[in-house]
Amino acid sequence: MSYIVLARKYRPQNFTEVYAQDHIVQIIKNAIESERIGQAYLFTGSRGVGKTSLARIFAKSLNCIHGPTISPCGICTNCVEITQGNSADVIEIDGASNTSVDDIRDLQKELMYSTNNSKFKIFIIDEVHMLSKNAFNALLKTLEEPPKNVLFIFATTEPHKILPTIISRCQRFDFKRIPVEAIVARLKEICKIEQISIDEEALFVIAKKADGGMRDALSLMDQVISYGNKHTTSENVRTIFGMVDNDIFHNMMKAIANHNPAEMIKLLAIVTDKGLDINEFINSYLDYLRNMLLIHLNIPTKDLNQIQVDMMKEICKEFSQDELIYIMSYLIETKSQIRQSHNSNIVIEMCFIKLSKISEMKSINHILEQLESGSITVQQIPITKLTTQIQDISQKQTQAIQEKIIKDVKNTSPLVYEITLEAIKENWAAICEKINKEFSVIGAFFQNLTIKAFENNGLHLITNQTIAFEMLKKQTAGIEEIFYKHFNLKIKVFFELVQDKTVNVIKNPTLQDIKNESPNLAQFIEMTDSRIT
Repeated sequence: MSYIVLARKYRPQNFTEVYAQDHIVQIIKNAIESERIGQAYLFTGSRGVGKTSLARIFAKSLNCIHGPTISPCGICTNCVEITQGNSADVIEIDGASNTSVDDIRDLQKELMYSTNNSKFKIFIIDEVHMLSKNAFNALLKTLEEPPKNVLFIFATTEPHKILPTIISRCQRFDFKRIPVEAIVARLKEICKIEQISIDEEALFVIAKKADGGMRDALSLMDQVISYGNKHTTSENVRTIFGMVDNDIFHNMMKAIANHNPAEMIKLLAIVTDKGLDINEFINSYLDYLRNMLLIHLNIPTKDLNQIQVDMMKEICKEFSQDELIYIMSYLIETKSQIRQSHNSNIVIEMCFIKLSKISEMKSINHILEQLESGSITVQQIPITKLTTQIQDISQKQTQAIQEKIIKDVKNTSPLVYEITLEAIKENWAAICEKINKEFSVIGAFFQNLTIKAFENNGLHLITNQTIAFEMLKKQTAGIEEIFYKHFNLKIKVFFELVQDKTVNVIKNPTLQDIKNESPNLAQFIEMTDSRIT
């Protein structure tokens, strides 16, 4: 095969061609210039960000006949052999297929031999996290005190699987995901060299799908070239990779804003008729909504071109931040439901119908705050909104509001906005029942009270029983709380003792005197076997 795929053909060959890793390149270049070369390096990062490529460039910089140098010539024997991967002094090992202790012992035997025509013997171990624990332990001593002019470079996508004792012996460099605009810039250069005609928006689509990996972007570009069009558009690219056009998402957001469930179902049918995967579609929709939320927050996003940004700014005007967050959370919940369902189409259709009625949703936090403050009661909340809320909020919030509703229903309060004497008299029996339930000892005393007046938000109650007066006075705060729960409005309660002149007040009552004065209290004393102390 004479054709070389783009990922190999345009692999970085020097430090200037490494994209988006300036912090690492600068450190390595400074180390080479100052001749402060470590014995082990650990390169970590996601796939296709340049870990192995930079390891090879590092090796060429050290073993070039003009080196160590930060600008390897690329044409000497050492540079060519390293580029082709057949250098006797730069040994590349696949950690996934050489995982045992025996493989590490074979590597250690290689350390005994001197270099051929190079200054350093370099071992590049890719996917080093695949080594077994015993293999790592066998490598420890060699890694800490390697022979002179021996260098280890490890590359991995999962550094958390590497033993801390190994990491502590290495200089660790974390590679960043390559930004979309950097990938687009590189693809433009390659398209110019390869004489490929393609829209800039199409390059953005490829760069986003690459998910931060340059190698992935070049592999995707190979597929696009094979499509065979003289001029490739973003629509062609989305067709090749089974992606949804942003126009579909724009129209869906307009349908949600216009409360048009029929239009939502039509747009969904367009997606499903193309045979696109529902989960992939939801992921794309979530990515679209994420960008829209960033625009709403005035946070610049580099994943979109200016045309898309302008269009999304217009759509943002129709939605609040809470509504965008709600749509995203509901789509995430729908993804989970699809995994558990045998008919994903029904689940996604119901989701879209619900989203088209987003204006009926009300902030659960707002409802809870109103219920807590007493500004509204359960009866004042439209039942349709309550039902919708309970169905669509998270499980924890659902439980909170249901408990609140049950509590309020059990203590249903009259819909009054101002307490009057008439209202108190009308609800007197209900209040007495609640006090009797809460404070069983003084319940009978409270029923026998006489309402003297209600003025300046204060309820004045009178009794002619000394014991009743003393016991009720001690529970004033609790009785006021019962009034508040009943009316959702606060009042003050005052007790007054009015003695009948014909009644002789016993200053030091005996147990029998107390029983004679209050039969209810006498019954309580007998049940509890109380005594005067």
